Amino acid sequence: MRLRQCIQIRFPANAPRLLLGAAVFLAAGCGWAQAEDSRPVLIPMIFPAEARDIRTSACFQVEESTYTQPGWWESAAGNTSGPELAFKAVITAMRHKDRAALLKATDADAARDTKSFDEQANAFFQQLGSFELMSVPRGYEFDGKAVFFAKFRTSQSTFYAPFVFSRAGDGSFGFLPRRTRSTTYQLVESWFQGKWGPSSSATPAYCTADEVKRATHRFQLEGPPTGKEWHASHMYLAGGSLKEPDDLATLATKIGARITEMKAALDGAGIDAFARLLTPEGGNRLKDWYKTAEQKDRSEYKASVREQEPFFLFDASPLVVVYLRAAAGDQPQVMYLVSGEGQDLLWANSSHLTVADRVFKGGPLYDAAGGEKPFSGVMNKQR
Repeated sequence: MRLRQCIQIRFPANAPRLLLGAAVFLAAGCGWAQAEDSRPVLIPMIFPAEARDIRTSACFQVEESTYTQPGWWESAAGNTSGPELAFKAVITAMRHKDRAALLKATDADAARDTKSFDEQANAFFQQLGSFELMSVPRGYEFDGKAVFFAKFRTSQSTFYAPFVFSRAGDGSFGFLPRRTRSTTYQLVESWFQGKWGPSSSATPAYCTADEVKRATHRFQLEGPPTGKEWHASHMYLAGGSLKEPDDLATLATKIGARITEMKAALDGAGIDAFARLLTPEGGNRLKDWYKTAEQKDRSEYKASVREQEPFFLFDASPLVVVYLRAAAGDQPQVMYLVSGEGQDLLWANSSHLTVADRVFKGGPLYDAAGGEKPFSGVMNKQR
């Protein structure tokens, strides 16, 4: 079993592909098991294009806690929050290879599958002594989840591993030994572990005041609001109708021209000319498919592009998200445009699925795309 399956760790290239046994070979320390600073922060969404990650101006809010005291998870002193107590319980259980204690600290739903739990627990315990837990400098709370990023060291490298917890109805927190599909978690993890986040930079990139101020739309990331969410996370975006783009008029004109160019290429110059309007990775993938596709499939693909008309855009520069549809009442389609060489807009991720699709092609934002006034239900009323 691979480590990523067990505890949701993204390794650097030179990190050993071992199972995380638990927070292992823990250095004894003392300190306050309490965050020195806890504050809401706005994090930029990292868009995973085919060949590179892109720092966008789409922003989402989470609660960030920082810890500077060494070994705070070892201390019995100090007032601790629910998530911090849960983290300490998991670390202690792993350290002592205590299956019963780890089961007790695990989320009830995750613990229900005893076979899977035993596989996870054994994987953790078998690797005790492989890694040294150096620090746990930051934690995040959002949408009923809490995650602590722990820094480990081997003889060859250091890396961060996330420990994720889910909040139960009674306010307690249960450990999630397997990767969670939470959209917000995946966005936080991609930012934290990327070149803009705390794992790589002493001065991580947060959203600027101007990026937040210009946001015309605001929506909750994890499902429709009920008023009872624990640290509900919201995404902030600047957008506008293609018919009335207001401050985005120049960009709207550029988008209209690019999509017209795409359609003209399909009708005239051919697939090679069309493919050059996609990112190189997407264009090459399209040409490979086109060589072996049946004529019927080729015609259907061309029609699917030709019939779509853009009606709304979100400017998360250097990412632009465009919503299109063939006719009123049809299901919207989504196109991602990114700046290529010469600052031309290229269609990105044309056949590449990522967590961004869960933000823009599903969930609350996509649901708001319909109706006579698209996205009117997610207007930013805080402006």
